[in-house]
Amino acid sequence: MSDLITPLIPQRADPHITRHTDGRYLFTASVPEYDRIELRRADSVAGLATAPAFVAWRKPDTGPACELIWAPELHFNQGAWYVYFAAAPTRALDGLGMFQHRMYALRNTAADPFTGTWEFLGAVDTGLDSFCLDATTFTHQGQLYYLWAQKDPAIAGNSNLYIAPL
Repeated sequence: MSDLITPLIPQRADPHITRHTDGRYLFTASVPEYDRIELRRADSVAGLATAPAFVAWRKPDTGPACELIWAPELHFNQGAWYVYFAAAPTRALDGLGMFQHRMYALRNTAADPFTGTWEFLGAVDTGLDSFCLDATTFTHQGQLYYLWAQKDPAIAGNSNLYIAPL
């Protein structure tokens, strides 16, 4: 391959970019230390590469969401900002050889997600206590939905996709 692709923001996994109603782009992704949620904002997608990182939340030292902060997504839903992300209580694998990720949510009711206070809302209850991640939200015909991937131990194979109204 003669043309190499240059990363927009090096060493970031699970990137999520959204364009807010003000026309600016917002970015979040897993950071290499897996210990925090960072946000960036710019007038263009290219501008995100040099936009300063704002730390919205840091993981606690202990508890169910104290390790491996993965796949954050930033959404503006029903007048508030939300970050949905996966986290684990440990870096150890469970009996099935999987990390123990569950999904969590943060909320900020300020008009600007770079101000105000990010509140840890806790775990998102899917009705199934198993590995899950990659949550997103969207609105269809006026209804807000939550979509995610989750491993059901009763179903052979990898994870499944689920959707539920919020």
